[in-house]
Order: sequence, then C-alpha cells, then structure tokens
Amino acid sequence: MTHRLAPGQARTALTYAAIFAALGVHLPFWTLWLKEWGLGDGAIGTFTAAGMIVRVIAGLALPALADRIDNRRLVLGSVAGFGAFAFAVHHLISDQWVLLIATMATGAVFAGLIPLGDALGSAAARAGGFSYAPARAMGSLAFLVTSLAVGWLIPREGIWVAQAWIVVSLGATLWLGLTHPGGGKVRSTTPPDMRDLARMLSARRFLVFIGAIGFAQSSHAVYYAYGSLHWQALGVGEAEIGQLWSFGVAMETLLMLVAGTWLVTRFGAVGAIALSAAAGVIRWGLMMTDPTGAVLWAVQALHALTFAAGHLGGIAFIAAAVPERLAASAQGMFSSAIGGILVALGMQAAAWLYPLAGGMTYGLAAVMSAVGLVFALWLGRIWQPGQGVEG
Repeated sequence: MTHRLAPGQARTALTYAAIFAALGVHLPFWTLWLKEWGLGDGAIGTFTAAGMIVRVIAGLALPALADRIDNRRLVLGSVAGFGAFAFAVHHLISDQWVLLIATMATGAVFAGLIPLGDALGSAAARAGGFSYAPARAMGSLAFLVTSLAVGWLIPREGIWVAQAWIVVSLGATLWLGLTHPGGGKVRSTTPPDMRDLARMLSARRFLVFIGAIGFAQSSHAVYYAYGSLHWQALGVGEAEIGQLWSFGVAMETLLMLVAGTWLVTRFGAVGAIALSAAAGVIRWGLMMTDPTGAVLWAVQALHALTFAAGHLGGIAFIAAAVPERLAASAQGMFSSAIGGILVALGMQAAAWLYPLAGGMTYGLAAVMSAVGLVFALWLGRIWQPGQGVEG
C-alpha cells in the first residue's frame, strides 16, 4: 500500500526546507563572509548586534503587518524576495557604512520568514489534515544538510558559496511562499488593528506563555555563545565540535519526525513546554560538570527535548489559544521573545560570567530553564485547552 501525502503537506515541508536551507548557511558562516570582506572581530560583533536589534523589531512588525493586511503569503514572498536581492548585491558593497545598513536590512529577513512560515505551516496542517511536526522537521533537516554541505564546500571553493546558497534558497522561498497551502487570507471580516494586538499582548495567559517558552528556549543562549569555545578549552577537537552541533540538530529532527505529534498529543501544548524546560534544567546542570567523551554526547542528545519539544509546544499553544487572525502576530512575539530580547540578554550575561566561571556559566542556562518551568506550571493552572488567551 502506498502512502499518499495530505493536501499541501509536501509544499509546506519544502517551504520550511527552503527557509532553513538559507538559515543553515547564514547562522554559522555569514560572519566568515564578513571577515573575508574585511571586517575585524570587533566590527563583526557590532554588526551582529545591530542585526539583532533589527530582528527584534521586524519579528514583531512584519507578522503584525501580514495579519493587518490579511495576506501572509504576500508578506512572506516579499520578505524572501527582498532578502534574495539584498544578499545578491552584497559583493558590490565597498563601504563599511553601507555594509552595516545592508546587515541591518537583512537582519529583518529571517525575523519575518520564520514566524510567517510557522503561521502558514500550522494553518496548512489544520486545513490539510496532516501533522505539523514532520513538515517542520524538514526545516531542521535542511539546516543540518546545508550547513554540512556548505561547510565542506567553503574551504574548496571559497566563501562566495555561502552567499550564493543563501540567494538561491531565498529565491526558492519566494516561489514557494507566494502559493503556500496555508492560504493567503484568513478571510476575517474584521482584520486586526492595534487594539486587538495590544489586548493579546497584555492578556495574562499570553504573557505567562511568553515567559514559559521564552525562558525555556532562550536558555540555549549560553550554548550558542560559548558552547564551541568551551568544548575547545576542554580539549575537544574542531571536527568533533562540528559533529556535536550536527548531532544535536539531528536529534531535534528525529524527534519531530518520529515522535513530535505523539509528544504534543500525550503531554499537551503546555506539558511539552514544561518538558522542554525540565530537560533544560537537567542538560545545563550536567554541562556545568564539564562532561567529555560519551557523557557529552549523551547530554547533547537532550537537545531534542530542550529545543524541539518546546518549539512544538509553543506552536500548539498558539494554534489552540490565539485567534487565527492574530496567529502571525503571536508567532512574531514568540520568535522575537526567543530569538531576540531574551537570547541577547542571555548572551550578554554569559559574556560577563564566562571569563570568571568557565563551564559553570551553564548555571545561568539552568536557572533560565527553571524560570521557564515555573512559568509553564503557572500557565497550566490558568489555561486549559479550548480557552483563548484572554480572560
């Protein structure tokens, strides 16, 4: 018997793959492109910080715009098209100030694509009757494969490969996004205005949700900022460091593919977030002991729970509790809280602590996970499936 894909399932998965094929190159390799251009380490840090500020703003504004005009496909396609053009002309830039402006502009690209893709992806899953988790897993798989592929190509062909790969991936996102099966319009008779958005952002249940998912997921800030550096200080080789990063993403992908739907069904949206936070307390607590060898690999496998379980729980909560016409705005707040403000604060705190505490800096991550767990337990007391965020 052949298994037939549900309507829209393949295109949703391909859209995620295109978005994360670009992100899987930009995140690990774009700083190398900036260095090849001629920036020093200090300037690269300044440019990265400036891009982070723009990502926070754009992560809120672009999804809210998509909800307001009631056309998420158009905004997704427009952002992807702008990104493809902006990255394509980077090699023409010769002035550092122009490069800074370009960096800030492209910082908005992924901040808009991810929440819009999630809003469309969850809508497509509901309309097509398929599970969200396996389709989203194709994004994680694309991130893993492209980062490995481009990491292999750059030493052989040059850093231009990273730029070209991002441009092609965003071009594919433009094409796929404009006809995304999640629909172009919610067909709401009353498009949301600023008052609707303000009510959602001030609702106690939504704020507690942001606290739960925000602290649980942003606990990864220490790992992102100092994971590789600390492993190197412990004597872990560069090849193994790369393998450890890939292994974590592989575990994340495997959970989404094999058990993501079951996990959300079994534990519920809030339970999945709480599980993520609890796993973070364990993972980061163990990382404080400076594990190496087989123990380190076992701890790294917990990435499946600390990241993927929390992400799936967050998506499920928004689908269940937030009105569809505000879904993209909620996704933007979700992504900005995780990918912007709290991560930036966590990285800054880690920058102060790491020179003094070394591996004990992971205690900060454990505390953030514990705070996320407290918020998740609180959310479980004030929200039940079937309820909205207001009330």
